[in-house]
Amino acid sequence: MLHLYNAALWPARAAAAMWALLPGDEARREEVAQRLVRHLPEGRSGAVWLHGASVGEARIVGSLAARLAAGDPPPPLVVSATTRTGRSQLPRDGIEDAFFLPLDFPGLPGKLIDALRPACLVLVETELWPNLLSESLARGLPVGVVNGRLAPEKMSRYRRFASLYRPLLGGLRFVGAASTADADRFHELGVPASVVTVTGNIKYDLPVPRVDAGALRRELAIDDQRPVLVAGSTGIGEEPQILDAFAAVRERYPTALLVLAPRHVERAAEVAGICRDRGLRCCTRSSGQAVGDADLLLVDTLGELGRLYALGHAAFVGGSLVPVGGHNLLEPLVVGTPVQFGPHTMHFEQLAATLIEAGAGCRIADSARLAEEWLAILDDPARGEEQLRAARACIEREQGALERSVQLVRAAILSARVH
Repeated sequence: MLHLYNAALWPARAAAAMWALLPGDEARREEVAQRLVRHLPEGRSGAVWLHGASVGEARIVGSLAARLAAGDPPPPLVVSATTRTGRSQLPRDGIEDAFFLPLDFPGLPGKLIDALRPACLVLVETELWPNLLSESLARGLPVGVVNGRLAPEKMSRYRRFASLYRPLLGGLRFVGAASTADADRFHELGVPASVVTVTGNIKYDLPVPRVDAGALRRELAIDDQRPVLVAGSTGIGEEPQILDAFAAVRERYPTALLVLAPRHVERAAEVAGICRDRGLRCCTRSSGQAVGDADLLLVDTLGELGRLYALGHAAFVGGSLVPVGGHNLLEPLVVGTPVQFGPHTMHFEQLAATLIEAGAGCRIADSARLAEEWLAILDDPARGEEQLRAARACIEREQGALERSVQLVRAAILSARVH
């Protein structure tokens, strides 16, 4: 089945060849060189290779790297990501090299592995690339998964291509599953039950951004009495709905400010246009200007959303009013802001259910319900405080996945040394 997968990649390989010929700056040339393995990363033989797709997974890579580096002796570490935003968030301290994951074309992962000669490869969540897995296993490289998640909505695809995935997933050395349901799905796809452990969700263990909300308001020139609402990691089709909710809030709170952060910063100009078409005065974060009397702060920078959530009286996490699957629902809560999210949370199914059951998160069906919840929290601050108390208790109860995952990785390192 792998040869059929590779045959289907021929159009993508042709497109990649054309993409590589396009002009660009030094950063783009370096990206092309890494994705096509023309530039090999540095790193000592026997390094632990940690890989995460995008921003959320890169944060987990950072926490894993920090815990492994604290070991005695600390193993050499190399880290990689799939997306540009993920690459920008990879850790640097104590890391021998950070790079883009090669495109999953036959031969490219193997060329990288032969150059790096890592002790093991640790994949975060669902980075199950067929050629990466196949060429790793063919070289005897131990491969494991931490914070393993398999969204139920995507299982039909994995089942359809079971003849491709079963031999590959059957060769995994360990899987630290985020939940019991995820563990069952990995087992269904061919991972032996003996190598699957329910470790829990590492996102409960991620470091909390250090932020002084009052100082941040002063930095941005936002009046202390001004109501602030945050909508983070929004996707195509969500911004109009969020602006509808914001308009409803401003009927009762005319000075309210919206902090709006598209998931992909390259959409910032498009989102700014949507806001201005509604007559909103828009200030962009990249401009460095004070917010002042602006109606909306558009976050068009990377790596700041976590701390900007602390500005809000309430925060909506995007990718959930449209069928994207949602994003990290804990980010607002850990900085003290009540969280709302839409019906589409397949990527955070267990996390959403846990928060709802604990009374620590609010699922809304549409923009009208979002406006109602925002107004309810602004009208009655005790409502938000109650949710935050429940969230703190929930987070404390669910912690420990990071340490359990680190133990799996350390066991894999020891096993690799023995063999």
